[in-house]
Amino acid sequence: MKTCRKYLTHVQKSVFEGDLTEGKTVLLRKELEGTVDMEHDFVIMYTLPDGKILNRDIITNTPDPTDNFI
Repeated sequence: MKTCRKYLTHVQKSVFEGDLTEGKTVLLRKELEGTVDMEHDFVIMYTLPDGKILNRDIITNTPDPTDNFI
C-alpha cells in the first residue's frame, strides 16, 4: 500500500489509479516486485498505452482468480 501511494491515488481498498510516465511505471513495478510475496499476493497492473486498448498484466506468480470468467 505504501509503495502504491508513492505513485498513485488510493481509490478503494486495494485499488489504486493514476497517470504515470513509462519510467515511473517501470519504477513502480520494480518496487512492487521487491515488496510483495510473489507466491501469495495477487497484483494486476492495467495500462492504456495508446489510450484505447487496455493491457492487463499479472506481475505475481499466483493463479488468476478470474480465468474462468466469460
